[in-house]
Amino acid sequence: MGNDPKTSVTDAYGREHETLNLFVDDGSLNVTNGGFNPALTIIAMGYRVGGYIANE
Repeated sequence: MGNDPKTSVTDAYGREHETLNLFVDDGSLNVTNGGFNPALTIIAMGYRVGGYIANE
């Protein structure tokens, strides 16, 4: 996730830089897990991305 397509695949809301209306909304947005179960982080990202899509 990031603003620069050269260093990231998606923007801050999981939208793929190169393909319009393609959102990534799963565990692959979380590049590293940090040694803990990432389930709540994945749920929070889904909520965030879903809210963004609904508002757009």
